[in-house]
Amino acid sequence: MYRILIVDDEMVFRKGIAAMLRKSDFSLGLISEAVDGCEALELLEQNDYDIVITDIRMPRMDGLMLCRSIREKGLKPGIVILSGYDDFKYAQTAIQYGVSDYVLKPVSQRKLAQVLQEVIRKREESGMGLSYSQMDSLVTGLANALWNQDREAWQRAGQEAAKALSGLGQKTETEILREIVLGVSEKISARLEEKLPTDSFGEQGFEENLELLWEMAGNRKSHGMLETVREHLLANPAMSQEELCGLLGFSSSHFSQTFKEKTGKKFVDYRTQIRMEAARQQLCIPSKTVTQVAAEVGYSDYSHFSSVFRKFYGKTPAQFREERGLGL
Repeated sequence: MYRILIVDDEMVFRKGIAAMLRKSDFSLGLISEAVDGCEALELLEQNDYDIVITDIRMPRMDGLMLCRSIREKGLKPGIVILSGYDDFKYAQTAIQYGVSDYVLKPVSQRKLAQVLQEVIRKREESGMGLSYSQMDSLVTGLANALWNQDREAWQRAGQEAAKALSGLGQKTETEILREIVLGVSEKISARLEEKLPTDSFGEQGFEENLELLWEMAGNRKSHGMLETVREHLLANPAMSQEELCGLLGFSSSHFSQTFKEKTGKKFVDYRTQIRMEAARQQLCIPSKTVTQVAAEVGYSDYSHFSSVFRKFYGKTPAQFREERGLGL
């Protein structure tokens, strides 16, 4: 799982590069930003970054001094310099500090991907850890199992990850296992559109971190469930439970149990309530027939629809229409 540090005093540039990275196919464990070399060094001492992407001209400590400091401190991230044409003369100096590549601004997403793939390839050949494909496969397997709330697949993927790391050198097994957890967290955060707190994954073991992540993500998937389900059902009252579960990323059995636990309601009862609310509104539209309304809110059997409607409102759909001077 690759950790990348972006260093530039221009916020727009930093955010742009970060956005490109998140849209790419790279298996990312962490993307951090720094406004200059001084802040970058502080972050580098706190975390083990795989790649540093830096500008040259920055206040306090420029990019070349940052490159030099990185090597003097014995740190070994791949370094990519992105800078303007006027600074290209610094490329020769940068090379002696072990810079992996020097790219002119503005950089396209395709060019950035090519450069980073080359940096990653060189790191893998030097034995810096698992290959990209191995890491991506492990992280993706865990993320999919977690999102689908498939406990058996989740445990199996965790065991496969631990087994794959047996006997690795340089980076310890513990460090890489933590990177895998962070990578899964990033993928789930993207799906939830909510950042999971990575500082929760402390020094405890891999299995403990996986359990924490399972609980954390599960709670957030369930948080606000009533509102989320209501939005989907109002948009399409005829939606089946299987269709809804597909949208929410739940298995059908797990969804029913979780919905009851979180809302105190049975899903089938709640869906019926939403359908009746929608039916009541649509029955007030003169151009729609009662049969049409029944079908649009999920009832192919008119008699059943009429019976359920009467239980809710004390009158049949036909009586409801007649009271308002509307035909059938």
